[in-house]
Order: sequence, then C-alpha cells, then structure tokens
Amino acid sequence: MARSSVLTALVLIAMLAPAALGSAQGTTGSISGFVTDDTGGALPGTTVTVRHVETDQKRVVVTDGAGRYRAQQLAPGKYDVTVELQGFRTARVTDLTLTVGQDAGVNMQLKVGGLDEQVTVTGEASLVNMRQSSVAALVDEKQIRELPLNGRDFSQLTLLQPGVTASPSTQQQVDRGMGTQVSIAGARPNQISYQIDGTDANTQGNGSPGSAAGGLLGVETVREFQVLVNNYSAEYGRSTGGIVTAVTRSGTNAFKGTLFEFNRDSRFDSRTFFDDPNADIPPLKRNQFGGYLGGPLVKDKTFFFGSYEGLRQDRGLTTIATVPSRATRARADISAVTRPYLLLYPEPNGRETGATGTYSVQVTSPTREDYAVGKADHTITDAHSVSARYSWDKAQVDQDTPIPFWTTDTRTKSQSFVGEHKWIIRSNLLNVAKAAWNRAYEATDSIEKRSFDPSLFFIPGTRFANISVSGINSLGPDTNTPTFVDLKSLQFIDNVAWSAASHNVKSGVSITHYMNDQDSSFDFGGNYAFTSLENFLQNRPGTYEGQAPGSTTARRWRQSLIGMYVQDDWSARRNLTLNLGVRYEFITTPHELDGREASMPDLQANNTVAGGPIFKNPSFKNVAPRAGFAWDITGDGRNALHGGAGLFFEPILSNIYRAYGNRTPPYYNLINPLNPTFPTPPISGTSSLLRLDLVDYNIRNPYRVQYNVTYQRELPARTVVTAGFVGSRGYRQIRNVEYNQAVPQIQADGSFFFPAGSTRRNPNFGSVRLRISDGSSWYKGLIAGASRRFSAGLALQASYTLGKSEDLGSQAVGSADFDNSFQPRYAFDPMDNRGLSDFDIRHNFVFNSTWEIPVRHSLGGAAKALAEGWQLASILTLRSGIPFTPQLGFDRARALPRSLGAGQEPDLVAGCSLNPVLGGADQYFDPNCFSLPAAGTFGNVPRNTIIGPGLASWDMALFKNIAVPGGRRIQLRAEGFNITNHVNFGLPQPTVFNAAGRVSNAGQITSIVGTARQWQFGVKVDF
Repeated sequence: MARSSVLTALVLIAMLAPAALGSAQGTTGSISGFVTDDTGGALPGTTVTVRHVETDQKRVVVTDGAGRYRAQQLAPGKYDVTVELQGFRTARVTDLTLTVGQDAGVNMQLKVGGLDEQVTVTGEASLVNMRQSSVAALVDEKQIRELPLNGRDFSQLTLLQPGVTASPSTQQQVDRGMGTQVSIAGARPNQISYQIDGTDANTQGNGSPGSAAGGLLGVETVREFQVLVNNYSAEYGRSTGGIVTAVTRSGTNAFKGTLFEFNRDSRFDSRTFFDDPNADIPPLKRNQFGGYLGGPLVKDKTFFFGSYEGLRQDRGLTTIATVPSRATRARADISAVTRPYLLLYPEPNGRETGATGTYSVQVTSPTREDYAVGKADHTITDAHSVSARYSWDKAQVDQDTPIPFWTTDTRTKSQSFVGEHKWIIRSNLLNVAKAAWNRAYEATDSIEKRSFDPSLFFIPGTRFANISVSGINSLGPDTNTPTFVDLKSLQFIDNVAWSAASHNVKSGVSITHYMNDQDSSFDFGGNYAFTSLENFLQNRPGTYEGQAPGSTTARRWRQSLIGMYVQDDWSARRNLTLNLGVRYEFITTPHELDGREASMPDLQANNTVAGGPIFKNPSFKNVAPRAGFAWDITGDGRNALHGGAGLFFEPILSNIYRAYGNRTPPYYNLINPLNPTFPTPPISGTSSLLRLDLVDYNIRNPYRVQYNVTYQRELPARTVVTAGFVGSRGYRQIRNVEYNQAVPQIQADGSFFFPAGSTRRNPNFGSVRLRISDGSSWYKGLIAGASRRFSAGLALQASYTLGKSEDLGSQAVGSADFDNSFQPRYAFDPMDNRGLSDFDIRHNFVFNSTWEIPVRHSLGGAAKALAEGWQLASILTLRSGIPFTPQLGFDRARALPRSLGAGQEPDLVAGCSLNPVLGGADQYFDPNCFSLPAAGTFGNVPRNTIIGPGLASWDMALFKNIAVPGGRRIQLRAEGFNITNHVNFGLPQPTVFNAAGRVSNAGQITSIVGTARQWQFGVKVDF
C-alpha cells in the first residue's frame, strides 16, 4: 500500500512539474510597485526597465491595467529602474539596493512632458517589509565582512537576529552537526534547514553544517544571507524550525579581488579561569589566509568568481578531570580485579576532597582546513541564463580527552555542486530549474596515545574499552568510535513565478535523493558502568554493554524527500498583501541496499523481524497550509503590521533512524547482561540478554504550528524598529526513551512505586532505547529589534528576545544531543518529564555596530592621512543561562533504566529553592538543598529547574583603511574577542548522589564557554 502511494505521488509530480509555478526567493529578490500620474491615476502600458548595475543585465516589464509592475528572480545587488511612457517625462531611480528575499516596493509618479525630459532620484525601497508576513532578518555584506568573527565563521551571524539564540550545550560532533549550533524560535537545533544557493546544505545530523574545525568558512565568498524565523512561505520545507539561506557571490563587469591573512599568538592572550597561574599560557598559533578574484570573461555576458581560504592552528588548552584521590589509591581493601584499572587513572595534581581529586593538564589541539569555491554565470540570451557553483572543504582536528590517553581524531570533507537555468518565458512568467549534488563525509576515531596490556581488554582482540564511574571521569575511548558517515544527495528543483493583476503566484517541486553510506561502531570493546567509586573499588559493576563479535553497523541507506507547493501573494489592496500557501511533502520509506534492516512491530516479542521496513511511513498525509498578511497601516510604506500562522512538518530522515536502524539484531548484537561480571563479560546473545536500539515501528510524523504578530516602523536615519510576538506548538515530537523499564505500582496519590526485585517490561531483552513520537513542545517569545542600515558612516543593530521554551524532552537522537540532557526517568508518563527545554534561554540581547570614524575637514597632509580611514566594529552578547537538573547517579527508584540514574532526580529539602544557585566555580549550586527520595520512588524535583551561568561577551575590531592609487585598498585589522576577559562558565557537575551517598564535587564547574581574551591581527588587500 505504501509503495503504491509513493508511485502514485511520483506520477502526479511528473505530470505537474512542467506546469508548476514557483520562485526561489531564498537566493533572489524582486522589485515591484505602481506607476501613476500626478493625480494618482494608474498608467497601464508603461515600460519599466530594471538594470543590474554590476553586470548590465536588464529586465523589461510593462505595467498592467492597474499600473502595477513586477520584476522577479533578480540577483541581489545595485539596480537602476527606468520608467517610460509616451507623453510623460522619463523617471529614473538609481542606486537601489536589492537584498536576498526582498520584495522591494518602488512606486513611481510620472509628470507630463517629453520622453527626453528625465527626472532622476537616488532610490531606496521601503525599509519596512510591506509584502511578507514571515518574521525574517537579513545579514548583509558589511556585517559579514567587517564584524569581528571568532574563527571567521559567518554562520555565527545568525545569532544577531531576534528570535535566534545559541544552543551552548549542543555538542559539535559527527552525527550532530559541526557548525555553530542555534535554536530558532524554540526549535531544536536539528529542526533547522540550511540552504546555500537555494539548495539543501544540511548534513547527516541535521544540525548546523560545518567542518571539523567547528564552523563555516566563506566570509569572502558569501554575498549575504537571510534568517527566516517564523511562518515562512510554502516554498520552504524540510524544517519545523527556521531557515538559514545564503547566496554565493558572483563576478561582475569589474575585476575585483582580495588577499588576506589573519594571525593569532598566545603571547597576546589572557589566561582562562582554569589555566595554571604558575605555568605558561597554553600555546596558540593560528593562521588564516586566502583570497578571492572575480570579474568578466565576456563583458555583460559571462562572469567568474573564485575563492580559497586556509586555516592552520595549534591550540593549547587546559583540561580538568575528576580522578580518584591519593588516599583512595592507597586503600588496602581495593579489589584485586579492579586495582589495575584504578591505577590507570593519573594521580591528582590539584585539590583533593575525600575520595576524589582534580587532574589538570595542558594539551595541544592541531587543526587544519582548506576551503575553495568556484562560480560561473553566463547569459545565453535575454531570455536564458545559466550559472554553476562548486565548493570543496577538507578539515581535520585532533583533541585529547580529559584523561589524555586518547586523542579524538575528527575529519570532514564536503563537496557541493549547484547548476541553475533561468528562463524568462514572458515578462510576467519565469522558470528556474536547479540541480545540486552534495557530499558530506564525517569521521571520528579515538586514537590511543599509550599502549595497554591486552590482558585488560574486556573482549579479546578488540581494544581497551570504557569504564564509567559515577562521580569521576570515565576511563576509555569514545564509545561511539570509530564512526564514519558519507552522506551524498542529489537534488532537482523546478520553480516558476507568474504575476497576473494583483496575484503573484508561485509553485514548484523539489526531489532530493539521499545516499547515506556509513559505519558507526557503538560500545566496541565494551562499556562498564559503576554507580559509585566505592562500587568500582569493590568490583560491583552496575551495567555492561558491549558489541558482540561478528556484529556490523556498516549500512548503505537510501531514501528520497519530495515536496511541492503553491503560494499566492495577493495584493488585496495597495496597502494589504495576503500570503496564502500550501505545501505537500513526504518521504520514501528508507531501505538498506544490502538488506541489513530489521524492525520490532511488537515490543513485547522475543525477537526482531528481519527485513524492511524499519517503520511504517507516516508522511503521506503531510499537507501544510500557511497564511498571513502584511498591512501598510498608513499607506506610506513606513508602518506595517504583519501576522500569520502555518503548519510545518519535520521529515523523518536519517538523523532520526540512522543510528538505531544500524543497531538491530540479527546484524548487530549488543550484549547487556542482567548481572554483569567484571572484567569478563559474556560475548554472545546466546549466553546473555541483548540490548536493543529501535525506532518505533508505528512512529508518527512530527509537526509544529507556528504563529506571529509583529509591527515595524521606519524612523529617520534609515532605521527600522520591530516588535512582536512569535510562538509555536510542537506535536508528535521525537523523544528518546527507555522502553524496557520495570512496571511500577500506582500509589493512591498517583505516584509510582517500583518494588524490589522488579523485572523488565519485556524480560527477553535488556535495555531497549526507543525513538518515539509522543512528545510536545511549547514556545512563546517577545522580540524587539532596531536596525540602522549603513548611512553616514554608521550601521547599528540591536535585538532582544524574551522567550520560554518547554517540552517533554529535548533529546531526540541520544544523550549527546545536549550536555544537560538525559532520558526521561519513566517513558510511559510523558507529562512527568515536562520542563524547560535543554536549550531554553530566557533573555538574549545582541548589539552590533560598524562606525567609520569621521575626520575634521580642516585636516590636511600627513595629519589627514593618519587620521582618516579608521573604523570600529563590535558585537556585544548578553544572555541568561540554560537550565539543568540535579541528578542521581544510581537507580534509586529500582526502575531499571539503561544505566546509572538515567534521569532520576532527588527530593527537595523543605525551605529550599528549586533554583538554589550560589555562584562561582567551586560550588555553583547548593547540593544540600536536595535529599534522597525513598527507595523505589522518584524524587519530587522537576526537570530543568536550576538555571546555569549566563554569558557576557564583547568582541571588537579596529580597522585602518589605507587608500592606494588605482582603486586599491589596504586594511589593517586588530580584533579582540571577549575584550573584557569576562569568565563565562560552563555547566556544573549535576550529580548530587550516587550509590555511596553524596557526591563531593556536586555543583563544581571545570570548563568555560568561549575563550579568555584573545587578539587577532590581520591585513586585507582589496584590488
């Protein structure tokens, strides 16, 4: 049935695609308006010529019976607009700036006269959005190239916009996203869609794309980009959160280029809070270099653009680990079995408290990255033009673990090709077709820096594996290594735009085929967990998980995503536009080329079912209507009210099913014995229970409802202020839960009690992790912003968001989604886990500015040369902290979680606050405000009640621009990051009790967010 539905849908697409009407506003803009006489009467039949100044490309349109005109699918840049009609003076608007996604309104009034009489004005479209109901923001060229960016990662600039907040606890790693992780209007970081040149740029984890170096290079390559925050049009799919869409620069009729180099050295830096004050500052040597060149191959017809950037860095940092104290190591009652493992821990070299102490060491992390882009644009005829862009990036980073016996080696390689054909069928009918091929290769491995006695291996012939002990750092390699993901995608897009009278109709189709080849080892060599240091010393293991010999996670997944839409932006009145659209988007059922797929439709069965599908496809009813309005209140283009709502579906792609689809018997067996013995576990499922990772066979499709009301007002000095409300409600959100827990007794007050000796819900298996779609989310946010476009040497932008994000669990993929995340303590009562989202930030304020320092006109000669050309740019970020939960490090409730406490919380001591923050690194919160709940019960502390440390950071740059004859310029730059050297602490250690009692380092902070003060010096030569 499902297969026939897919075939039917594909046939319909094939029939509709040639006649589809659409646009790709993600990479272009439009200029439209009304032409009237001096009495306000419409002038039909007027010729309007729109010329792109940089390439001399022209678009000619004619006004309709209402005097209306529209020129669509225009590349961003400077434009001249010329309006001509016999019997009237020619009117011309020059130097009109068009940005990505902008529908620039330019109304013209003609006066009686001859065509040879011309009236010319320097034009600017209304700065207020008069045509779209979506909440969107632009990051322009000046911000991209002149604001201080730590790492020259342009994606950081998404954080300048209202409604966009950082997600500081989201790890940058393979299968999560390597770039700057953000939340847009309450969406999880993996619910955001990233596009470059109108095509999909998301990687396997669906988080922010980036290289192993942790960002997106391309400051000199990207022209500008747009952030769509809420209720965007039906032409956008694949996402229930925001959209980030960037456009690559193109060549012009003028040869232009830049060479640059930036350097950092630890001699100019400050210590971090945790650096040893008696030792040298951890070394830093960083060099970024490159340039671009663009220009004409054939004037007015063919243009090229090319860019290269390289990064070479050796960064020192101080890592801090909690290890057994000297007194613990000297105990005479340590089990002879665990003693050799205990003595592998390094001795503490810092403060010791009872059974534990701290161990810190300086390590060096080398980073290497190369990035290149090439693009060509060609005009075939006035009606046909083509473009092609190819980009390539390769990066490698090595990072020592806190117990520095292993180095995590991460490597990425990405390639992308986009080809586009634009066909102007008629002045009011345009077709744009695109084809894109993308490849994102990500790999990580734990490389041993010392040799280990093979007799200490848990499974012979594998490796020294992992030991996790509540209250101290784990000992061993990353349990998710070695892993590689090689995601390739082929995308075809066809869009047409048609304007008729007051309607601007758009529709289109997109087909993306994903080819995901990978091998993601899990618990290779084994993984023991002890619920306390004492239990480790006495050889009392809590749980064991280990990949059985003969298992494989090598998979070749194949899947497609198909979307189609219709959108009508209807100018119901001259001052009122209605945005009406609907999108239909579905997935094909994923399949594995070698047949290595299995499912478990009945979760109480005693075995899995070999063969596909791994879940029933829930996407065939994903019809998403969207509606909104834009009202020019006063009719002068200076006051606008926007509002709207829409439905947005999240496609179930490989970031949801990949890892769990890889770990299903009979192709992969994960040993999970009931009472493990250390260090000799069983190595087959015939002698032990198996642990399962499953996607719910009856999974439902997640979706969100987005809504907003915003007001915009244009003020003098090219300034626009925005204020409004944005919200969303998430349904069927993916949660990662433990299905195979014990079955509780329900008490008279509705609480749960787990008797001693309880068995798992399905006794045929050990732990069963399940991705299920029973979650919900809630977001409400007030946004305020002010933006002054660059004028008279000054550009300013400020944004503030007061938001609250709640859900029934933020973890969708696994424990690495967020550092402050955990599985719900009980899967079968979703509302029990309601709380602030793991990425919730209540207050977020960002201010950025660029100022060309003025020079007195009376200066001359050397004084003038010295004083002129100075420029200041800065970014100030102030935000509150993210929430976290005090936890138990053992199964106090006897609920049989996967391991340790797995989301179990303590009780609150009478008279204490749920947010008992003390501040400081030694003990950020008061652990004495929490007590152990009665055995067999859950604690009464809700999820995410303690608010972690906030962040305050001020980055600043000082430039000196030196003009050189021949139109060249030298720019000398000094950039400081966190110039006030404010300490921004990371999250504290949240475990307050383990099986031995109170945890001595509860509330202790051992890391910072960002850096101490660092300086970067650079030079750019523009020619």
